[in-house]
Amino acid sequence: MGLRDLVVRVATRRPRVLVVEMPGGAPTRMAVERELDRRGWPVGTAPGSADVLLLAGEVPEPLAEAVELLWDQLPGPRARACPSGPGDVAHELDAAQASLRDDLQQRADARERDREPASSWVEDDVDHGDHGDHGDMEMAPGGIPLAEGDDDRDGLEMDVLVHPLGPLLDHWPGGLELRTRLHGDVVAQAEVHRPAAEAAEAADDGPVAVATWDAVATVLALVGDEVWARRARALRDQHLGLDGAGDQHAVRAHLARLARTHVLPHSVADVLGRLLDERLDPAAHRLSDAALSSLLEGHDLGDVRLLVAAHAPLLPLGRAEEVGHD
Repeated sequence: MGLRDLVVRVATRRPRVLVVEMPGGAPTRMAVERELDRRGWPVGTAPGSADVLLLAGEVPEPLAEAVELLWDQLPGPRARACPSGPGDVAHELDAAQASLRDDLQQRADARERDREPASSWVEDDVDHGDHGDHGDMEMAPGGIPLAEGDDDRDGLEMDVLVHPLGPLLDHWPGGLELRTRLHGDVVAQAEVHRPAAEAAEAADDGPVAVATWDAVATVLALVGDEVWARRARALRDQHLGLDGAGDQHAVRAHLARLARTHVLPHSVADVLGRLLDERLDPAAHRLSDAALSSLLEGHDLGDVRLLVAAHAPLLPLGRAEEVGHD
């Protein structure tokens, strides 16, 4: 083994994996998290910092184009893994690591990558005939429009920014898409879309305790508390009948500490506590899309992902019209 090969092997010993759940892919995503914990591979939180894009579950046709857009954002060398079920996870991770170490494959990928100039993603409409007037300039970096003016709830004019969340995010329910209108950093309006609802209808919720501890682990991971997130995942796996050791009293005490120090918003800590106490039954207290939108409105944008993660056991997997409105 030459020095170059040695450097490649060391650099790819623990690749960073961006895990994105597909509709109905929660069991596969849990298996991925379990395998990453066992291997000690870090989880990526953005495409720009990931070595591997892992799509947990089958990619439905409505999301295929979005997946390619996400894939384009990974820097090279890069690899993609697509386990279709929990049984494929270990093999797909091994294949992704081998792909990262394949010099010829990575060179070919680099040559084929789209190299359009950065100006292509900035759309503008500037009247060059009047250099002193930029009032009609319209820019949409990455297809996202800039802020516009609108009246807030008090009748005052505010900058309004349309900000999408999902459907392809880490630590995010598969296939869920939110379109928010922001007044500053406050969500003034939220709309729920499910571009691949048909795929989600085939999913199995699994035991309630599994979904609850999965929500706890996701919330802890989102606040960057990976040590305790891993302990919550161990409790989740215990309820799946798998090997794992965890102290639920210790995790609950830690959640209480995070709530007291305002790391967790009160509403997030409250719903997790009620789920853990079994005062909320996911089967009887399903959140309709309209109820989820109403729940998010008025909260800071920074709390939205925590709220969605905490309420994940209550979210419907199918279409809104097939779910009761609580």
